[in-house]
Amino acid sequence: MNQKRIKDVGIYVLLIVLFLAPRLPKIGSFVTLDEPSWLSQGANFYYALGQREFENTVYEYQPAVTTMWIISFGMLAYFPEYRGFGQGYLDYEKGRLDPFMLDHGYDPLTLLTYSRIIQVFVLLILFLTLYFLLQYLIPKWTAVFVVAFASFDPFFLGHTRMLDHEAMVSLFVVISVLSLAIYLTREHKIHFLLLSGAAAGFAQLTKSSSIAMLAAIGVLLLIQIYQQRQQGWGRALLISLKTFGLWLVVLIATYFIFWPGMWVAPGKMLYEVFGNAFSYAFQGARLKVTENLDPSRFSLDASFGGMWSMAQVLLFRVTPLTWLGVLFSFTFRFTRDRNLLRPYLQLFTLMLVTAMAFIVMFGIAQGRNSPHYILSSYLSLNILAGLGWAHAIQWTSERFASPRVNLQSAVLAAVLGVQIWSAFSFFPYYYTYRNPILYKMGWYQEFPQFPYGEGLEIAARYLAELPDADSSTAFSYYVRGCFSYFYPGQSISFRPYYVDGNHANDLLRNLRSTDYVIVYYANQGSLEKYKAYLSILATVEPLHVIWMNGYEYVRIYDINSFTPEMYEALADL
Repeated sequence: MNQKRIKDVGIYVLLIVLFLAPRLPKIGSFVTLDEPSWLSQGANFYYALGQREFENTVYEYQPAVTTMWIISFGMLAYFPEYRGFGQGYLDYEKGRLDPFMLDHGYDPLTLLTYSRIIQVFVLLILFLTLYFLLQYLIPKWTAVFVVAFASFDPFFLGHTRMLDHEAMVSLFVVISVLSLAIYLTREHKIHFLLLSGAAAGFAQLTKSSSIAMLAAIGVLLLIQIYQQRQQGWGRALLISLKTFGLWLVVLIATYFIFWPGMWVAPGKMLYEVFGNAFSYAFQGARLKVTENLDPSRFSLDASFGGMWSMAQVLLFRVTPLTWLGVLFSFTFRFTRDRNLLRPYLQLFTLMLVTAMAFIVMFGIAQGRNSPHYILSSYLSLNILAGLGWAHAIQWTSERFASPRVNLQSAVLAAVLGVQIWSAFSFFPYYYTYRNPILYKMGWYQEFPQFPYGEGLEIAARYLAELPDADSSTAFSYYVRGCFSYFYPGQSISFRPYYVDGNHANDLLRNLRSTDYVIVYYANQGSLEKYKAYLSILATVEPLHVIWMNGYEYVRIYDINSFTPEMYEALADL
């Protein structure tokens, strides 16, 4: 093996270690809000495959097919016989999977852990592919630093450890854009175009909102038309249309091949996905609520308010190092290395366009706009920031460092070390990171923004240590998975409508049948509709309060501390 090959192997080994080291430890130590629902959807997908009922492999506007395949492989490894009991399709909204698995001697938390681990290794392959593509455009060690820096962004890192679609979407999107860039500008080899189309297909199979990537794809094709204008604008346009046509064919083929539902009922699949996507974007809810697509009800937020709201959350969730790196990237045009100028400017344009495309799309659309929906923006900006740091440090070291001192490597290692520390200081919930500068300035000091259920497992473990925990009952907000997977007793779910003024009897009935009441203050404390409920509970001391990162997350009440006056007040909610 020659020295170059040894160096390449060493780089890949280093990247594998850097990627896996922060993601595998305690990967089953907590559960987030949506994951139990995805387990149920994945179980139904696995059951449909086993029954050859491929028309049932669909989930509304985000097909989540890649996630469904991952859970199916988790099922195959942990509970393969699930497909043979004849139980049919369990209602994912009512949590039927968990008791079914427990009745058959299987733990839903173990299935979640298996699925998370499988997903981490899928993401590892995509991460290595990202490096492989970047090193075609920029020097290898710069590419190593850039992907390592981006991979330790706390918010991105946190989502690569949980079972959801956003991390896969972001990597598929960036891989598709970079592959096409290499095909058009560096290596005019067909396999890069095929990789770009396939990655775009998998992005669409993961989540339909990945269509925002067309902004960056369009920019690349426009650049190609401009560069080939000397052949005539008509011919240049025809060449780009052919390129886009082949890219689109590969995307469609990937979409068809890897989604069994498309084999038997393509119309149903496309209507469920894009019908629900348009209904959500333009009507604010899925078709189950709106019943049909009515163009007269279509509306978008044309103001900058929604976009600024999404951008604010992004600014709060990325590190100051990312801020600085992005600012440094605006100096690319002044680089003296002519060989790097073009790829640097190209990456600057593509990553910035990709980041902005997702912010704009979710900023103007209706429906839920959670911060993780723009994870592609986080990844794109962190790639850009990593490149900005590498460029700034190289420029500085060339002008001020002694030839005998490798200042560049030392400073890059220090920058990466600080980025790693920023993430690790929030272990295991990396995604709860907050920018310390904005936090000190007063952003989101009263409560954590967008809690996903973290901390509820701490409450469950606390109660599990109390006497007779196995025979006790807890009445908890976000009970499913986040709490129930870690609590040995019976769990009752607190429903949001219990405090709407019409369901006080349901609330009191559940209170009288429980031993402990769990308030998820991180979420409930910030919502107006729970203020009266929380004020009543605040008249007694909690049994235990859980704080994390300076925020009050969970309050645990012993039902024996509730007074008759409290029950009377709760009856009037």
